[in-house]
Amino acid sequence: MKQNITLFQRLTYLLIITVLGYIVLTEAKHIFQPIALALLFSYLLFPIVNLFENKWKLSRGFSIILALLTGLILVSIVVNLIIMQISVIIKDFPAIKHQTVENLKSWQVFIENKLHITVEAQEKWLQQKLTQLLDQSGKILSKVAKSSFGTIETIIFIPIFAFFMLLYRDRGREFVLKLAKERNNKLTNKLLDEIGKVTIKYLVGVATVVTILAISHSIALLAIGLKYAIPIALITALFSFIPYFGTLVSGVIPFTLSLLISDNPYQPLFIAIYFFVITFIDHNILTPTITGGNVSLNPLATIIGLLIAGFVWGITGMIIIVPLLATFKTICDRVPGLEPYGYIIGIEHHGVDIKTVLSKAKKKKNK
Repeated sequence: MKQNITLFQRLTYLLIITVLGYIVLTEAKHIFQPIALALLFSYLLFPIVNLFENKWKLSRGFSIILALLTGLILVSIVVNLIIMQISVIIKDFPAIKHQTVENLKSWQVFIENKLHITVEAQEKWLQQKLTQLLDQSGKILSKVAKSSFGTIETIIFIPIFAFFMLLYRDRGREFVLKLAKERNNKLTNKLLDEIGKVTIKYLVGVATVVTILAISHSIALLAIGLKYAIPIALITALFSFIPYFGTLVSGVIPFTLSLLISDNPYQPLFIAIYFFVITFIDHNILTPTITGGNVSLNPLATIIGLLIAGFVWGITGMIIIVPLLATFKTICDRVPGLEPYGYIIGIEHHGVDIKTVLSKAKKKKNK
């Protein structure tokens, strides 16, 4: 006899699964985070591995090692470039400290004149906040130490996991096909191909956007006259790996630095205007054009996903959630019965495609 499940029971099951999933993901995040990041890293390296393996006829293991070395070298170059630039800031720390003190005094006088809050009252408030901060410094240092250990642990395991994921990728595909059984093999093959293409295109697109923004930030901050423009531009551009929030939030770094060390009162205003404009361009032109067509997720679903992923896994969750949602949407669009879920989180892509722009430009040139 078939038993009907009520709506309340379904909601109860969903709530139980959600709570259990949250507990597992948070308690075992040091296991799942490197696996998730390694999966993304392996997708990004797959075209290079494929080039070495199929075009150059190298063995799979050697191709993967070469691809990993290439990726690690590129990452180390970026990291070393940032460290070299930050070292310049560290050397100038006494001058920065002096200028910061002078600027804080100016701000205190400004607040006293405009808001009628005395300098003594402001200093008393600052001392109270600093005392509270120092009282909690032990807890903060403990959290930082745990976070640093977790980050180092994750970084160490990413290339190891990525190596074996690429090495045994055929067995992984065959495993999924065996789970799907013979009658669904055709659909499963198509899904696996589409998921791989979407993930690779998304990651390459995001890396392209980050590169464009790094160049744009560098030129703009140098033109505005911000000290240490290059390292600040590189750091702020890396935030753009997080869609929507990244570019907007990253503007806080140069804006705050300008307030503290610049003697030009208009510089923070120019920086705020620039980041408002570049955020608009990023959200409406760069990201939709370069990466939007590959995932076709609507902004509301993306933002909700980013908030939930950030709550569960922090920055790591915010980095991996978009390709995860894109994978989920690809599955929903192809599997009968799941189409409504793919529809609700998706959007029809009406943006300008780069290939279309290039083809039109080529036609005009030929004319």
